[in-house]
Amino acid sequence: MIRSYIIHMDSSTARRGLVDGLMARLPGAEVLPAVDGRVMDDASRTAITAMTPHDPAYPFPLKPGEIGCFLSHRKAWAAIVASGDAAGLIVEDDIAPTDGFDAALALALDHIAPNRLIRFPLRDKEEVAEVVATADGVRLFRPRVIGLTTGMQIVGREAAARLLDLTDTLDRPVDTFLQMRWLHGVEVVSLTPAPVRSAVAETGGSTIQSHTSAWAEISRGWRRMRYRSRVARLSGDKT
Repeated sequence: MIRSYIIHMDSSTARRGLVDGLMARLPGAEVLPAVDGRVMDDASRTAITAMTPHDPAYPFPLKPGEIGCFLSHRKAWAAIVASGDAAGLIVEDDIAPTDGFDAALALALDHIAPNRLIRFPLRDKEEVAEVVATADGVRLFRPRVIGLTTGMQIVGREAAARLLDLTDTLDRPVDTFLQMRWLHGVEVVSLTPAPVRSAVAETGGSTIQSHTSAWAEISRGWRRMRYRSRVARLSGDKT
């Protein structure tokens, strides 16, 4: 069995019940203290984001919560590398398993590979490029474009080391970075039907929040569309 790392911020007391449930259900579970990007000073945040952007350039400035989330996942990758285990299961503390979770986990555990990352998506939105394996009504597949969200994933030890090497500084949120398989070279596969769900609405909302005007949202939507189009083109080249 592998170890599970539950990323949790002590101040998020509303999520403690979810964490307790995950601790009881996941293999070798332990809590990994999250990094709170909101308490970092401006100099520290600037230092960690001071880099030449990768292609395609991310069209928005990183929020403190996004920086903290990325650094928390880096802590988990480092823990996997240090453990010497073949892989580790990384879980965010606002995630809850669905009815099909046990079958999905069993299939994923049977297909761990050193340079593979297995996604447990929240929704079935990714287009299937190739089916890798099936069992008990669950499919493991390569997506044409890797989906967003990082609620739960199994990361092989070599993959964790590779991701660490590439992220001494950051230029985008962690889920958008993981979409860039043309950059990191990690094999990313996903499970369907979606084996987990977000419980964020039940636990006080997201820790990555912002409030903007209607016009700002329209502008943001246009830039997001252009960015995602570029990601889709680059993903198609590497399918």
